[in-house]
Amino acid sequence: MYYVVGPDGQHYGPADTAALRQWCAQGRILRTTVLVDVYTQTQIQAQNLPELADLLAAIPPPIAPPTVTSLPPNVPPGTPIVQVHNYVQAPSSNPLASSPGRRNRWVAAALAFFAGALGVHRFYLGDTNTGIAMALITVLTCGYGGIITGIWALVDLVRILTGSMSDANGMPLEG
Repeated sequence: MYYVVGPDGQHYGPADTAALRQWCAQGRILRTTVLVDVYTQTQIQAQNLPELADLLAAIPPPIAPPTVTSLPPNVPPGTPIVQVHNYVQAPSSNPLASSPGRRNRWVAAALAFFAGALGVHRFYLGDTNTGIAMALITVLTCGYGGIITGIWALVDLVRILTGSMSDANGMPLEG
């Protein structure tokens, strides 16, 4: 019989070997989970308990959290950094983006210049609502609204080229 020491330091249980094995299978007990013997009060890591060793050996070891070596340039000094998740991000599926999550200024400028009246550059920047509005204004007015959205796209083009426009997530455009 063992108590399970939770991440909060509380003792849970007591639990017999069958319950501990079930909790291992459910992922509630990890290799480094501390167990306390009910009778002797000795502590042992779950991976060192012979009754659980076979189950825990099949579970891959946890991934070490990434270390932050430098902060992005737009983070003010003294800002607390909080790690929200611990996974590896797959590369962006968008072939027009040069790196995940960042949009290229020159691609956005070209889209604004050549198809700006339809709001294509806004779709590229992730601002789909504005892109839909620009496309609808142009299409539903049989192209006459293109005068308005064309001027709108020209203003966006100047903002893109001067660096005062960001994507829908507030990230500055690169390039």
